[in-house]
Amino acid sequence: MTTNHTQEILDAVKKLGMKVELGLNNSIHDVLNQPSILKAVNNQSQLVAASINKLQQTVETLSIPFNFPTKNDVANTTKLFIQTEEKLDLLEEQVTQLNRSFEEFKTTIANSPSFSSINRMAGK
Repeated sequence: MTTNHTQEILDAVKKLGMKVELGLNNSIHDVLNQPSILKAVNNQSQLVAASINKLQQTVETLSIPFNFPTKNDVANTTKLFIQTEEKLDLLEEQVTQLNRSFEEFKTTIANSPSFSSINRMAGK
């Protein structure tokens, strides 16, 4: 078999595969687009959603006497931790800025002529 002949076979297989894939995709779309199937899937999803909500309510109710955290408890705690961390960062920035201002104030006072004369008088 030559390289050219092998390439032709591969191209033919590729084209056939694409045709089969297109046919399967169209068949799946035709089956899934039937109103009866869409209605059944919709009804089933509503039942599952209602079951999940009921289960969440049951877990919330059971969490109180058994004293275990729920998903909402963990989410709320996480939010509080994040808020606390942000406030601590803000406080740290303010303390740093206040410290810088205090150091500048000390330098300004130490370099002022009136402070220098007071220090000389106190030293005598």
